[in-house]
Amino acid sequence: MGRRAAHGARRQGTAQAGGDSSTIRIAIAGCGSVSRHYLSDLKTSEHAQVVALCDVVEERARERAEQFGIPRIFTDVDEMLSQCEFDMLINLTSMQQHYPVNLKALQAGKHVLCEKPFATTLEEGRTLIETAKQRGVYLWGAPTVVTSPAFQCMAKLLAQKAVGDVYVARAWYGHGGPGWGPWFYQKGGGCLFDLGVYNITTLTGLLGPARSVTALMGTAIKERFVEGQHVQVEADDNTIVLMDHGNSVFSCVMTGFVYGPYHEERTIELVGTKGSINMLGWDWHPKGVEVWDAEVGAWKVVCEDQKGYNWNQGGSYLARCLATGEKPLMTAEHAFHVLEVMLAAQKSAETGQRIEVQSRFHAPWQEE
Repeated sequence: MGRRAAHGARRQGTAQAGGDSSTIRIAIAGCGSVSRHYLSDLKTSEHAQVVALCDVVEERARERAEQFGIPRIFTDVDEMLSQCEFDMLINLTSMQQHYPVNLKALQAGKHVLCEKPFATTLEEGRTLIETAKQRGVYLWGAPTVVTSPAFQCMAKLLAQKAVGDVYVARAWYGHGGPGWGPWFYQKGGGCLFDLGVYNITTLTGLLGPARSVTALMGTAIKERFVEGQHVQVEADDNTIVLMDHGNSVFSCVMTGFVYGPYHEERTIELVGTKGSINMLGWDWHPKGVEVWDAEVGAWKVVCEDQKGYNWNQGGSYLARCLATGEKPLMTAEHAFHVLEVMLAAQKSAETGQRIEVQSRFHAPWQEE
């Protein structure tokens, strides 16, 4: 679906909302710590109106509702879908619950933005994309990194061959591990799905789809203490992924829940035949782009103004797209490709083999 579908979604939302053509009604599933960041951003949007919250823990939903002035709360997604009128669901539940909640919302004719990953198997991902097409609605998966000014700047510099031909890149993002949500460490969780997904989205967005993957994955810390309980770790907490983008273009992503403090300078590096393009800060919170100026023979920093971009603005960004007809830079096909890359990394780590990646995606940011 393109610009036309976005306008169609706006008209439908307007008729149900009673007249304000610029407002997209939003419901949120999952009221944990991430919801606070999303709600803070949505509160500032002229195109978004949060009408309901849902969480299996009623007190958690009630607390968020009182904090942000949300009129309705639910403890069951099915009840919210059947009893509340809205246009888009933002899914902030645990990774293991992403697919079933997404599927229910799509089947009910709602647009869906899901925190990463939007599914945990390729079959689930295909089902979600097909359901969205059948119901005539949008499906998006976080992260939103392709919408940042820094990403767009790097993509433009690559297209201009500002540093020659780029054949190699590396990226890394890690920390000591979440202190909340035992599910981060259980099957279906892990550092790759939680953190590595950012860099994989960025590098496939800049260098093109991965054709094959080789990876190392391990569980370095076998037990964690989370929310007052000991958790036996079942998922990866230390991972390195190598991607082959074709035409001898290779990239490396390092991620983990075993990282102490480290410099946030140059967390993504694209090395070309005449210089390099580096992201300053993280791709989820960029601070600028550093590029080698071959004519001067020195580094220069560009794109320091990120125009307020942050990782939690997916809801307001997509509400704006739906309300105005702006074509979203995020696509379900890119999110599916990233999921396939991560699953291929798991299989490679298990088997010691290079794993082929079949999916491809169109990059809207290359159309200009």
